[in-house]
Amino acid sequence: MPSPFFMEEEMDATTFKKPFDVSQIAEDLDDNIKNVVKDQMLPGGITKALLTDRHSTHGSFEDNARISQGLKEWMRGSPGWSKLTDVEREAMDMIALKFSRVLSGKSLEKQHWEDIVGYGQLVLNICV
Repeated sequence: MPSPFFMEEEMDATTFKKPFDVSQIAEDLDDNIKNVVKDQMLPGGITKALLTDRHSTHGSFEDNARISQGLKEWMRGSPGWSKLTDVEREAMDMIALKFSRVLSGKSLEKQHWEDIVGYGQLVLNICV
């Protein structure tokens, strides 16, 4: 079975970025830094500081999930959903997620609104 496109060794640098390997970055840290980071890590390599920061800007994950899934369910029930391209659908899904962060977290977080505009721009770029 062939690997999914995002797992291939070579990627088109103009459209995709190859994901970096966090474990490789951690291996490159010296032992002293590893011990400091280890004390602040949760299972899966997530830092407590990151989760605290995201909670203050994005709100609770549970609220985000409820709002985002509700918006996505509403969009998928619309008559025009089946006529959209994958790009349009993905942009709308991501915008729904960003709206959920606005509604459950810090509403005037600049990055939320930049992301919403950015996903809209990606669709605008392919409009004829």
